[in-house]
Amino acid sequence: MAPSPFTLSRTTRSWPSAEVTTVRLTGQLDEEAWPAFIRCLEEAGAASAGPYIALELGLDAQLSDTAAQRLVRLVLDGGRSTGAGRLQPLVLTGAWSATGEEGTRPSGQSAAAELRDLRANLRTRPLIAQTQGILQERYGLPDADTAFDLLRASSQRHNVKLRTLASVFLSAPRPAENSAQWFPGRTRTPAPPLAFAPGLRRSRVPRSAFAEALLRAGLRCVHGESGLLHVVDPLIGLQYEAQQGLPDALLDHLTRAPDGADRRPATDALRSGTRVALVDGLADERLDEETRRAFGAAGIGRAWYLPLPSLSGEGAGVLTVYGATGGAEPTDIEWKALDLLLAQAGEWLDWHRRTVVLDALEYLHARARVAAGQARG
Repeated sequence: MAPSPFTLSRTTRSWPSAEVTTVRLTGQLDEEAWPAFIRCLEEAGAASAGPYIALELGLDAQLSDTAAQRLVRLVLDGGRSTGAGRLQPLVLTGAWSATGEEGTRPSGQSAAAELRDLRANLRTRPLIAQTQGILQERYGLPDADTAFDLLRASSQRHNVKLRTLASVFLSAPRPAENSAQWFPGRTRTPAPPLAFAPGLRRSRVPRSAFAEALLRAGLRCVHGESGLLHVVDPLIGLQYEAQQGLPDALLDHLTRAPDGADRRPATDALRSGTRVALVDGLADERLDEETRRAFGAAGIGRAWYLPLPSLSGEGAGVLTVYGATGGAEPTDIEWKALDLLLAQAGEWLDWHRRTVVLDALEYLHARARVAAGQARG
């Protein structure tokens, strides 16, 4: 049966940073329908008060090769000029089926992993584009490419992801006018010890390496085989950081939506500062039926969401432990061991945010001042 023409439905969701209009695409979208699609996005943008539009691609969405290429370009460009003005930046979520051939991908990389990588890049592109614009304006840089080069150099020098650097840049207070330092008088401290990963004490360890070590050690504490780690982003909230033992289909389901298929219990754990347990076949109103089916297909019938405490008291992230249907629950001693580990992890993330990430901002500030002086000549 041929797929139906595309349709769009519109809702408003509360993200941690703003009220965001979400537009869901279903059916078939090709080059012939593209102008009508753009008009629908313009109407959604006109009615939206949020900083961007979340475009969710339903499981039955089918895009022609041309439409898919145009959509990716539209997202990467952060919107584009139209007869009615400029589209708001788009954050792409969901999944699509290409109507053309599958194409090629890097050796060893699954289609699901490739799609997750693409989504991660597209979701954070509006943040990076906004950071480029502010950098260019604040320091009088000649163009957006210069701003991006400075961002990338700081990211690579300090082993901080571009999305993290951009998010902290946008949420940090503006540096004082003509100040040589962004954070004058800041005290740097050494990395706190991590009993579960003593090799991570050097200052420029990537946060991804820390996340993988934490997840491995955490699952060992409770004899678990699968889990997920989310870390708090200052603008967006909980963001996927690492996983272990989850099949591609389930991981794709859990990470494809901007607020995550099982993000509600994780958010509850973060806000309350206490462990949230979903047992008895995950029969909980915070999970929809599709998510329960996805867990069931992977043999998962229970889940525990554990917050990572931080010095600020707001929480640094959430570690989720998944268990098999009918499996044994971890003992009190195992939970206490995991709690101690998570306390160390929260302290390290706090230190990383206050030290390494601010070092990256300080370096960006200094390099941008130099580049601005060179541009003025």
